[in-house]
Amino acid sequence: MVPRLILAGMAIVVLAAAGVLIAAGRESPPPPIGPELRSARGLVDSIGVNVHFSYVDTSYVHQAEVLARLRELGVRHVRDGMPYPIPAMRAGLRAVTRQGIRATLIGDPRLDPGPMVADSVTLMGDGIAGFEGPNELDASGDPAWPATLRDYMPALKAAVRKEAPDVPVIGPSFIDPASRSRLPPGVPGRFNAHPYPDGGPPEPAIGDAIRDLRASGRDRGAVFTESGYHNALGATTGQPPVSEEAAAVYLPRLLVAAYGAGAQRTFIYELLDEKPDPGLLDPEQHFGLLRRDLSPKPAFQAVRTLISALRASPGGRRSGDLSWSIRVLGEGDVERLALARRDGSRVIALWRPVSVWDEAARRPIDPEPLRIQLSFRPEVDDVVVWRPSLSSQPVLRSARARRLSLELGGDLVLVSVR
Repeated sequence: MVPRLILAGMAIVVLAAAGVLIAAGRESPPPPIGPELRSARGLVDSIGVNVHFSYVDTSYVHQAEVLARLRELGVRHVRDGMPYPIPAMRAGLRAVTRQGIRATLIGDPRLDPGPMVADSVTLMGDGIAGFEGPNELDASGDPAWPATLRDYMPALKAAVRKEAPDVPVIGPSFIDPASRSRLPPGVPGRFNAHPYPDGGPPEPAIGDAIRDLRASGRDRGAVFTESGYHNALGATTGQPPVSEEAAAVYLPRLLVAAYGAGAQRTFIYELLDEKPDPGLLDPEQHFGLLRRDLSPKPAFQAVRTLISALRASPGGRRSGDLSWSIRVLGEGDVERLALARRDGSRVIALWRPVSVWDEAARRPIDPEPLRIQLSFRPEVDDVVVWRPSLSSQPVLRSARARRLSLELGGDLVLVSVR
């Protein structure tokens, strides 16, 4: 349902009606989520997606089409393994570099990281955003995995320092966050987590990961190298599934919440469904933003629209400061994150940490709308409202406004002003 939107700034009758609503509501300034004003460009740069160019027995074999979908999605980062001598993998990683997409490359504990890092730099040059420790080794079944990581991570750091000293080293990931405590202190690498929401709203999983970050004592920011939802609605094992429509609502919230909480980068798992599974029984085959035939799911469209809306610029530069406040006209929490574009325009991200999917019953939930009102001082120009999960186009445009009233459902709303 498209929200009811009221712009206040020109009609006296609209202002009077809004005044009644103000008296009934509660007002709060934007609370700090990290710095009070974050970078819209930084949010776009924080969004990545996992790919598997070496999986030539899956839909990744259609590499030209996969690369075209990556361009369409608009992400600036992918995550894959360090390049093996597999032609398709090497071609894919080289191609994303030419498209201006940078890669975070995962190390293999079975191989000496020295030659692997050197080969990666030769192949991709400045297209490498990070070198990452082994993936979820605590689920490998090898009881010696802590010793493996203890030896591998310093070797990886030494290789990166030699071959690409400006590229960060990211620590290993774990399937169980408690496994982190089994490593000795001082293991190199930035904090790495996989905050999967298990079919529920993304905010609790992000909160848990940030608490783990603080407990770790690392202060250089977190990298969430995997998170997402699968659509295997017939599955009886693994994470609970969600519908394609619910994933489209949750994923933009996940990306904005992670960035607002301080994550340097969040990688969606993954770009596409890999192998046939018409019964929707295998979770591993349905994490994609794209279906196996490379057609976009609603979540692909939602993430693409989120990125496009953040990049969109109303034109002209804003002069002076902008003050804004929010009134919540009912019962419910509203999360918010204020973002600045390079031209001085602002984007206010608003969302409610509510469920839109019943994991047990496997059916949608339609949360009761919550009415809010934004007030601006001074009056703002070029008001554009986006709902990326529901439409690829703005749901409202106006030349100027002093107040903006709308109803929030379960999806992310972006308000762009200048």
